[in-house]
Order: sequence, then structure tokens, then C-alpha cells
Amino acid sequence: MSRLPECLRLMARDGVDALVLGREANARIVADTTRLWLAGTRPFAPGCVVVRTTGAVHVLANTDDAVPGGFPKECLFGITWNPDKLVAALAAMPGLSGARRVAVDGMTPAIAGLLARVTPAAQLVDANALLSELWREPDATALARVTAAADVAAAGLAAMVAELRPGVHPRVLRGACAAAFAAAGVTTPAFEAVATPLDPHSSTWLPPDRPLAAGETVVLRAGALREGWEASLARTYVVGASAEVVAPPEGWDALLGACVAGATVGGLRGRDAVVYGIGRGVEPWDDEFVLAPGLLCALEHFDETSLRQDVLCVTEQSPTVITRGE
Repeated sequence: MSRLPECLRLMARDGVDALVLGREANARIVADTTRLWLAGTRPFAPGCVVVRTTGAVHVLANTDDAVPGGFPKECLFGITWNPDKLVAALAAMPGLSGARRVAVDGMTPAIAGLLARVTPAAQLVDANALLSELWREPDATALARVTAAADVAAAGLAAMVAELRPGVHPRVLRGACAAAFAAAGVTTPAFEAVATPLDPHSSTWLPPDRPLAAGETVVLRAGALREGWEASLARTYVVGASAEVVAPPEGWDALLGACVAGATVGGLRGRDAVVYGIGRGVEPWDDEFVLAPGLLCALEHFDETSLRQDVLCVTEQSPTVITRGE
């Protein structure tokens, strides 16, 4: 369900005339779309624009397949690499050119220059505080939908584990995950599945271009996007004739118990946790963000021996772990 009405209320309260969003999850919370774009890494670009005077939300999309029924077609603007065409698309949005205060969730020097051409009198401000208030309100529909996505992600991880033996190439494990997703009717991953040796000094997201060896400690990651809702998990295994799951990293249970209503994201990160919102996509939370009952978050922790990531539902006491797996 779109939170556009609440977004417009917060914009009016803060004197924000326009909201320019580049993060997919932020765009989807106000536009109520399914997935808008799939690239995992990309430069900032306006993917969604909310104009307060008209109450309109404009979405970057070359098709209306991703937007809800009844979405005005004139509020779609196409993908382009030509900056002049992008400026023209933005300038055509009623009410945007006269904006005096524009809030953004990211920025590059190039986009700042383009926005200055469209809104020459505007002051650019950080949208994070406004967006944090939108994310803080739990979505009643999210739990069931993220749980369904988590089941698909777990099936993909199980398929990878079944193929994890000495000499297997990471790409074979990625294929096993993709096949499991497809069998569940899901053809879009949240990210490409990962199988990589655990090394405290290297990324746990970059698989090697070689077969995995017996005795190696390997991190497996799987994330699914089911009907526009995302969930993911990660586990650690030792490669052998039968893959052996490694116990969670030291301090995992304590971190899990600390993910309760009232905890701050900064407090958890101060304990070496990776924590962020998850559901419509990866929801960026700052350190001051306070967890509330019903919120869904991803929690990750690792040490020299193990890495684990789960999706949780925050409660007043211990959180509910949504992702399943060994």
C-alpha cells in the first residue's frame, strides 16, 4: 500500500515542495510499484519524483507493468542516458520547476547540476529524516509477503547446499539457486546468489572464478524478490563430501536478542552488526533510527569463522526470525 498521503503530509510539515528519490525502496514506498529496476549498482538518478502542489508521484519506467492499476500514464517518464532528455522529462512535471525546497535521498555532482537547471531557485535538502518517519510505521501487509519471499530464498539456499562439494564452481551453485527460484515461480532474485570463501579481509559478496576446495569455509547468500517483496539470508558451510554448516558467529544470539523495539540502529552497528530495513527492497536506516514493533529488518554479523544473516520481525521482546535454514 502506498504511503503517498503520509509522505505529502510530512512534506507540507517540513516545507518540502518536491521529493526526488533515487533509492528503489524509497521510490516504491510512495509509488506502490513492483520492482522498478534491477541493476545492483548504479549511479544516482531520479527514479521517483513527488510534487506537493499537485500531489502527483512520477515514476521512472518504460512500461506500466510495474505500476498499480489506474496509475496515470502521464506520470511515467522513460529511461534515458541523455541528460538533456532527462532535464526535459523533469521540467515537464507540473509544479516541479517552481519548487523552492527539494529533498533528495542521494546526489551526484552531475545530477545536482541537472536539478539546478530544472529548479533554479530551489534549496536542496536531505530527505532522510522524512523518509525515516515513513519507514517507521509498520506495513500490515509486509509480514506475510516477506515471509513468502523468505521461503523462496531458503529454497534457493538449500539448493546451493545440496550442490556444495569439493570441485564445484560458484556459478554452478548460482544456477542451482536460480533453478530453485524458478520452480517456485520466482524469476527475479534480489541479487545474484553468492558462494565465496570466508575471508575477514575480503568481500563476502565476490565469488572466486575457480572451483571450491575441500575444507574451505564458504559463505552462501540467497535473496529472492517475490511479487515485489524481498527477503534474503546467508549461512556459512565447510566444503566436504557433505556440506557442514558452521555455527553462527560469536555474539549472534546476543545481537539477535538486542533487535527489539526501542533499540537504535546505531547501537546495533556499534556491536559490529549490519542492520537495515527490508521488504519493498533494501530500506536505508540511519544510526538514529529506532526499531518499532512490526518492523522488518535484516541482521548480519560475522567473525573469522562464520557469517550469518537473517530477516527478523521486531517485537517488544525477542524478534521473530522469518528466514529459515540450518
